[in-house]
Amino acid sequence: MWWKLILCVCLPLVNGRRSQCYWNNKNPYTYFGSKTPYEAVRGDFRDVPPIKGCEPVNVWFITRHGTRHPSPMDAAAMKEASALKDKIINNHKEGRGEMCAQDVSDIQNWKWNDLENNPSILTQEGFIELLAFGQRFREKYSSFLDNLNQSRIRSTDEKRTRKSSKGFIKGLEDIGANVFVDDPIREDAVARPYRFCKKRGEEVINSTLASDEIRRYQETAEFKELQKNVQKRIGSEDELLPRTIMAIYDLCRFYRAYSVVKRSPWCALFTDHELQILEYVEDIRHYFRNGYGHPMNRLLGASGLKDLYERFEATVSSGHKSFVGYFSHDTMLDMIYTALGLYYDYPEISGLERIKNRKWRTSFLTPFVANFVAVLHRCTKMSTHKYRIQFFVNEKEVHICGNRVCGWYDFREKFQRFASASIDFCNESTTLYYV
Repeated sequence: MWWKLILCVCLPLVNGRRSQCYWNNKNPYTYFGSKTPYEAVRGDFRDVPPIKGCEPVNVWFITRHGTRHPSPMDAAAMKEASALKDKIINNHKEGRGEMCAQDVSDIQNWKWNDLENNPSILTQEGFIELLAFGQRFREKYSSFLDNLNQSRIRSTDEKRTRKSSKGFIKGLEDIGANVFVDDPIREDAVARPYRFCKKRGEEVINSTLASDEIRRYQETAEFKELQKNVQKRIGSEDELLPRTIMAIYDLCRFYRAYSVVKRSPWCALFTDHELQILEYVEDIRHYFRNGYGHPMNRLLGASGLKDLYERFEATVSSGHKSFVGYFSHDTMLDMIYTALGLYYDYPEISGLERIKNRKWRTSFLTPFVANFVAVLHRCTKMSTHKYRIQFFVNEKEVHICGNRVCGWYDFREKFQRFASASIDFCNESTTLYYV
């Protein structure tokens, strides 16, 4: 039949087999866990309607740095995995594999950019991300910022967070000169309490809990099918180990994250469905290292939120306006969400099987430039609820109190518990029991 002939012509043929091509995919998958470009998932402050009859009097936020280069460990694994390049090209020439010709050509033209020479450093795209974030912030809160004597910023002691803060301040434009930048604090209980927590090092970082759950998932039929498909796609007779698969995934997502419109030819080794599977591996890791997978993470997140509560209390007591921002890392954002009880799943995240409709999705919670913003409003035209608090995650309004905003008493009920938060437990040698 003629329509069958047309169908055969329209679908790409690779070595006699039908295959989906990456190079001409009009809507490639854009969610890559903690390496997701901010532009792929962000909202926009400016599109959120103002709180009628109210004005901002205090803004508190904590944000992750922008897009960065891979760490030395990740770069080494990526470089090792990139050695597959020659095998992919040779297999295709010899008629093996199921990759599209253009995708193979793109891999052939791909070059290693010596990423190991700039480990974990902010990219130019990362700086631009923070600059744009600052510009939107400036436009949204222009009247509030114009009436402040001074704004304060503090970053962790890393080049990528310090440079991210500079990008944000530059985005504030004319008021940037009035922003006071505090020196990093070595044991920062707000922006990075986990870094110097000895107990976390012993019970979480040195634990095999996260890696065990990941290995458990990598033994499932779903992940095994992915391994088999990728091996078949590149025409290899050798088994591809999970660590090689994950390194190829990093080659895909790191290069992809450098620009929201840029593509990495290594993504051609995976289908969109398989990228969702690899995304889940990232979610498992974050869940057990930074989130609900260990009760200590809730306490460390509470340490950061203590500062938020105390600053809002001070504004209500004194009437003085205030603005403070912290530049941190995805770990801290995960811990803050956990302390607040946000994005909790039941059944919980585990390696038993992939929870498809889960709330804990790193791509949406901690992409590059991930941020949590709290805004205290004073309402002068209302007989009740003189103060109201609005929350944002990645510039999208989050309803922590059920309604659009929290009244002051609702806020105190939810946040007052953080006033007693402490990280003294970090140096205790006995095992803690958490409520």
